[in-house]
Amino acid sequence: MDEMDQDAPSSKALVIKSFRGGYARSIGLQLGDRIVGLDGEEFFGSTADLNERFDVDEEEHDGSSIQAVLTVCRESRIFNVIIDQPLWVTFEEKEVVEDILPTKLEELLQNAKSKRLYEYMIFHDIKKNAELVLKSKSLLAMIIPPFWFLNQRVWEAAIASILGFIATFAVHWLLAAIYFAVLCLYVGREHLNLAVSFMSYRRFIYLQTIAAETELQAQRVALDLDGELFFKQPVHGLEQTRPKKRKKNLTRV
Repeated sequence: MDEMDQDAPSSKALVIKSFRGGYARSIGLQLGDRIVGLDGEEFFGSTADLNERFDVDEEEHDGSSIQAVLTVCRESRIFNVIIDQPLWVTFEEKEVVEDILPTKLEELLQNAKSKRLYEYMIFHDIKKNAELVLKSKSLLAMIIPPFWFLNQRVWEAAIASILGFIATFAVHWLLAAIYFAVLCLYVGREHLNLAVSFMSYRRFIYLQTIAAETELQAQRVALDLDGELFFKQPVHGLEQTRPKKRKKNLTRV
């Protein structure tokens, strides 16, 4: 009987107890987050089992980036996140609580198996207006930087880049060509850092990084994580309601 108990699969889940590094925080994980899936399969393993995903033989490894897709539960809300290194957190094992809709969990686990997952960073302002920043390379940023600036709604950068092109073209067309080529190289390489800087400039707050197949799916997951968020530029098919503003209580003196 004891041997059967030892061979039985664990029904406990890993829950983040504390952080030992900044990586998990940088992707938006929080204390109390529960790991419920790994690479599209339900996960009930130990910390060692999770870290083993990145324990490879350097001689046999081809040098490509090692990634894993975690399905995370946060107070019955679930999302996928891509990691490329151990989380460097302290876990505690807790009994599994059946607080997740099975259909929702199955949907997220199936999405985690997709080979076309993209990483989206969620930002919002103090009024909870939300926007997404795609972490993968942007073709628009690499070939037409001024249009990418406009897409990011950074009008100053768009105007400055256009005026720079006009000024150099007025001197010589070759100088303008060199200017535009350098601009494409720089913005194409640094577009993610620039996008995050632009969000900070607009006083947007970083919330979370998630993995999704489409922007529509990413917006839906973002709204599920925080029901007060509102996308002013929603993808076609997104259903959302503008949260009602709380009335301030006025006190008479």
